[in-house]
Amino acid sequence: MDLRLRLPDEIHSRLRTVAEDDGKSLNAEIIIAIEEFLERKQTSTVRAIARKVAQRDAELLDRLSK
Repeated sequence: MDLRLRLPDEIHSRLRTVAEDDGKSLNAEIIIAIEEFLERKQTSTVRAIARKVAQRDAELLDRLSK
């Protein structure tokens, strides 16, 4: 898929520097950044769900731990 992305000059410059330092293309570096972002979002969503379950079922979890 082709996607046109408009970035502020500073972000573009920072990404370009990181890509050059890593020996990767700007496109590859952007893909890595998006993948890492999505992984963090998924992890935080799972943690939020786990907290809700733990709060909802605190009494049951306490009895199971004994």
